[in-house]
Amino acid sequence: MKKWIPISMVIFFGFLYVLPSVGGEEPVRPGELYDSAMELYYKDRFEEAIQGFSKLILSAPQSKLVSYSQYMTGLCNLKLERYEEALRHFRLYLRDFPEGDRVKEAETGVRISEERLKEKAPVQPDPPFPGRGTVGTVVESQTPEVRKARRRVCAQVFYLEGKNLGEVEKSVKELKNAGVDTLILKVFQNKGDRMHRLVTPRHEEGVYFRTEHALVVDDILGKVAAIVHRNGLELFAWITTRYTNYGLDGLPEYRSTAYNFETKRMEVARGLNLFHEDVLKRLRGLFRDLGRYPIDGILFQDDLILKHNEDFSPEANKAFLKEFGFLPHPDVFYIDPYRSESGKYYAKAYTERFWTWATWKNRSLMNVARQLMSAAKESNPNLQFGINLYYEAILNHSNALGWFSQTLSEAVETGFDYYAIMAYHRQTMRELKMEEEAAVGLMAEVAQKAVKSIGDPSKVLMKVQILDWKSHEVLPPKEVERVLDRVLDHGEVSLAFVPYIGQFPLHLLKGKWSKS
Repeated sequence: MKKWIPISMVIFFGFLYVLPSVGGEEPVRPGELYDSAMELYYKDRFEEAIQGFSKLILSAPQSKLVSYSQYMTGLCNLKLERYEEALRHFRLYLRDFPEGDRVKEAETGVRISEERLKEKAPVQPDPPFPGRGTVGTVVESQTPEVRKARRRVCAQVFYLEGKNLGEVEKSVKELKNAGVDTLILKVFQNKGDRMHRLVTPRHEEGVYFRTEHALVVDDILGKVAAIVHRNGLELFAWITTRYTNYGLDGLPEYRSTAYNFETKRMEVARGLNLFHEDVLKRLRGLFRDLGRYPIDGILFQDDLILKHNEDFSPEANKAFLKEFGFLPHPDVFYIDPYRSESGKYYAKAYTERFWTWATWKNRSLMNVARQLMSAAKESNPNLQFGINLYYEAILNHSNALGWFSQTLSEAVETGFDYYAIMAYHRQTMRELKMEEEAAVGLMAEVAQKAVKSIGDPSKVLMKVQILDWKSHEVLPPKEVERVLDRVLDHGEVSLAFVPYIGQFPLHLLKGKWSKS
């Protein structure tokens, strides 16, 4: 990796490495130890991961990564079903790092470990741990991970075709008869996209609910919610995060920063800078206002990601430097960047420091999600939450982490109620140059691995494409049926038909997920 570091930067980065205590030994690199241990964790090699985290704790006690290693040691033991060991390490984390950013997760680990111990046998109280309870003090878990999810069959609506509320209600009744129990409604409007037909727009972009934190196109959410509930369905509001920059065009300081491989310069990017406190305050207010409406849940749009060349914003750089001791920089991240036939830039490989940065970005994004869910729950504690995930997050951990700063494991740790996997077979056929059979098989593999990783099939929300958004062709029901057959082989997963349009005869497929 050193050959990628300019000579002028060697001294700057040199202090990251902890000097050996005995002459002749190789210097210990905490970042490398941590990344290696995390890679083992993601491969389910928990014993080896524990050894790596333990080595870091012992060899680099002053590193900022010690706290994360302590937490991860507890998590690995939990995965191995060593509940007493897991409990001990989670409590050590809480004792030694009371201000750490994994406190909530460690407390969750304590609760789950205590519950598992109670399930295995009557628990005898251990000696009290300073400042905490005993093993025998069982706290009832309120975490989404241990709560059984309701299986859902959803229609994800990009735009309402009804010209008035009466026509909207007619469409909702048709969905009900087709076996749909949940409507996922787009409550944001991007400039240039098609609008819900019944609105009287005040702006070209914005949201469809009342708030002071974004432009309001039209306040229709409450009226649609009333129709949905009156007909026995539930309603999830589908909302953006990083791309909720409506009305902020003249404020580049609120935008993220991306590295342009062609010009080799930093540029203002499309998405919001989630490391800027003003942006976070705005988003928390937006979600708090959204939670005031009579909705049943919120689906995070797929923009809660950071691509491999985002975010180099001053606020992100400052936060990363504080935690890891070195500044993010393209010169030490990308190995042999190149331009693909599509015009996008990729790297042949990434350095170890890039993976440290990508892992940190992934964790930071999930921290933002926690903040937004908490803000919405201030208005409605009963809300449920789903997150859109790229299928790479299930099939290829490294690609998902590198390209999107997104991993399934970190999302599961965050505690969403539903994991909406964008398994679009027609899109995959086009992007990977696959035949239909191979693409459908890939979607089945995604479902299988997602169920295995998440546990509860109902939490796995498989998104089934019913419209080809390139050709605008409504897909043949038999083609969609083949996708359903393969996906449902792996359990009673939740389903979302995307994008739902009235021309698709969804009622013909009702028997695939419903015996009635």
